[in-house]
Amino acid sequence: MKNYNKEKIYNEVKRKISISNFMEKGKIDMEKNKHSFFKSVAVASCMVLSVTGVVFAKDIGIFVSNIFGGNASDGVQTAVDNGYLKKVENKYVESEGIEFAVDSFLIDDYNLDINFKMKLSNKYDSKIMEGADLQDLRILDENGNIVFVTSEVETEMAREDGTIGTERFTPHFWGGYSMGGKEISDNELIYHLTAYGSEEHKIARAKELNISFSKIFVRKDNMENIMNTTYTGNWSFKVDVPEEMYKRENIIYKVKSCNDENTKVGYAILSNTAFKIEIPETTTDKVDYEILHSSSPKSIFDKIALGKEYVETSDGKKFEPARRSDGDGGFSLPPEPNKIINYSQTFNLTKFDATDELKVHIFTNKGEEIIIEYERSK
Repeated sequence: MKNYNKEKIYNEVKRKISISNFMEKGKIDMEKNKHSFFKSVAVASCMVLSVTGVVFAKDIGIFVSNIFGGNASDGVQTAVDNGYLKKVENKYVESEGIEFAVDSFLIDDYNLDINFKMKLSNKYDSKIMEGADLQDLRILDENGNIVFVTSEVETEMAREDGTIGTERFTPHFWGGYSMGGKEISDNELIYHLTAYGSEEHKIARAKELNISFSKIFVRKDNMENIMNTTYTGNWSFKVDVPEEMYKRENIIYKVKSCNDENTKVGYAILSNTAFKIEIPETTTDKVDYEILHSSSPKSIFDKIALGKEYVETSDGKKFEPARRSDGDGGFSLPPEPNKIINYSQTFNLTKFDATDELKVHIFTNKGEEIIIEYERSK
């Protein structure tokens, strides 16, 4: 760990383990900061410590090979490898010497991933455009309902309806997201949108995606100064969603057993791209709560009460957490001592590898193990 900034990692651990305590849905600034954090992490390909562990350099190669870019999960790539992908033959739309076309996409309850192709005239630097941000991106369904909007659009809409900064504010898109491009040839890029929902706020089902944006924000950073540029135009697309995506069904798993009687386990859900579990509450003695609440732990890893998880299928295959920067794993510490609430985790297991019985292994900051066995609901 000597190559990492320990203070930065420690602050990230605190953010992850208390994310529920910080989020107030009435505060639009928090929502905007949340989205901005996700975008900056994805574009910079940062290594982030979460309750699942550290993304080491050896893992970056795996992420880069993902068809939807470095912030898409391995579960998404598994779905793609099994044919869960829509290729789009969409014409390029040009404004100000910048052409966009929708190349491919994937959507289920927990993941919305879209690849755009971007072509640039010679006046643009394609390397700089890799970090472009589609600030006012909107995706609507066939009835005009919101499937996805950026945080900038959320802010604009809240100003218009007078809810900005008030308790009446309710986001139109609750999940995290990232954007970023990669040069694939001279003046041509593949540009990724990676958005993710949760069990409480799933990605909306749509038969049609109406995609539009008019502002491309580019941050130019050099040793002397920072120059930000916004390019304006009018880019819009309409794509049909295949039936298997808008009529998607998840698999429910119920708890068969748990080796810790003080851990209350909820059901688990399996989709085409992810496996999600939750523990509403635990007072297990397998956790060292004194270190957990300490302001000066011996190690930053002592603050990770539940971590190093994996899910195992009955045929012996093991799947790790998604390890993305979207808050897909976390828990909260309530005022009461010796208790953890709202633990959740997302794993790379998908429908394509699942078995009727699954076993989740969770390790605590005392080095002890919580084992949960699930079975598929009939």
